[in-house]
Amino acid sequence: MTGFDDLLVTEEATPEQTWELLRVRITVLSERVWENRNQWPQVEAWLANFDGRAGFDPEVEQLHALFLLSQFLFIGSAETRVLLQAVYRDLFLIPLIQEIRDSLGGSRDRQIVERAVNQALAKTRFLGVGNPSESGVHLLYYFRQENRLAKSLFLDSAAVFTSTLDKDGKIVRSLAHPKIERYIFIDDVCGSGNTAAKYSDGIVAELLALKPDAKLHYLAMFATRKGIEKVRSTKFGTDSAAVFELDDSYCSLSAGARILLDAPPHIDAATLEKVAISYGKLLWRACPGGWGNSQLLLGFHHNTPNNTLPIIWAEGDTSCPWTPAFKRYAKL
Repeated sequence: MTGFDDLLVTEEATPEQTWELLRVRITVLSERVWENRNQWPQVEAWLANFDGRAGFDPEVEQLHALFLLSQFLFIGSAETRVLLQAVYRDLFLIPLIQEIRDSLGGSRDRQIVERAVNQALAKTRFLGVGNPSESGVHLLYYFRQENRLAKSLFLDSAAVFTSTLDKDGKIVRSLAHPKIERYIFIDDVCGSGNTAAKYSDGIVAELLALKPDAKLHYLAMFATRKGIEKVRSTKFGTDSAAVFELDDSYCSLSAGARILLDAPPHIDAATLEKVAISYGKLLWRACPGGWGNSQLLLGFHHNTPNNTLPIIWAEGDTSCPWTPAFKRYAKL
């Protein structure tokens, strides 16, 4: 196989040379990063979707599509586990230790601080964002394993409350665990922030109505800057964070997109946008740039978020068949 050293593409390179550079890059990514997903025959099947409907020669469309695929950020199972360690350690445990040390007058006595941290942890529960079949909840299994946490520290959202009948036969809602002081909601990616906002208006609002002094945290592996700012404006408040915050440069079709900073010859920003959006409209007319027009090129071992460009994950329908590169398992 041709190596990178053989593909020093200069400004005088031909489209064929740029194609070969991208082909080699994607082959390496598939073998070393993408867990052997999208080997070249699968990539060719995906490229066949681009057949000139965006108004360019198919070869031009496929070259630009190939460039977009070469910039796809795939978070595999090993990386997910490391990120979940960071969610716990960097976003929860270290701030908790600092909070406790401050409450103890800046104490550096390890035993005293450790005892107080364990007491706070015993009054903490971790939850996923969404119902038990969704990715936020799915990640809790790995989150517990990687951080060596007792399963008693985890709750399903339905188990936060309990219902009883009063003397008049009316249903009364109350907290199932009134002594719990902290509720930590774990998510994989915060794109637009809409899912967390809906949670804030639902379960979080009810929780705070029953326990106004409850401490709430929304913690994600990835978040767009706009998305996490939206979450911070909800009832989750300022204790909302992500291991990686993605600024506007991660919008792959924007003028300041980071993927264009070192783009090879024959990759044109305007063509790239037209190809992605033209086919995106065929696949998801309301959101051709992905949900919230996030324009991400991001996917996980367990799923691809709908904030990613639809041309990457969509399957189309009978009127517009489409072979995805990284399939998304949609919420039904």
